[in-house]
Amino acid sequence: MEVMTRYIQDEVPWCMLFADDIVLIEKTKEGAKAKLELWRNALESKGLHLSRSKTKYMEYIFSQERNTYIGDVTIGDQIVKKSERFRYL
Repeated sequence: MEVMTRYIQDEVPWCMLFADDIVLIEKTKEGAKAKLELWRNALESKGLHLSRSKTKYMEYIFSQERNTYIGDVTIGDQIVKKSERFRYL
């Protein structure tokens, strides 16, 4: 997977790959939505897919200014579940 997606990968820690797991980090929900869509398209073009049932996102708000609701994170038309904790293997 690393070779097939090299052209869309960001540097660590913004993008981390391990076996068939991907961690993507973005500063905004809009950025996360765009990055998920980019990865979904790239993987599907190679005959692979993102597991919508396993995909989750985690939000961390660094300041009160960014506490505005901008909608759900989605893959296509499916809402991605929110997680309260993260563990990277």
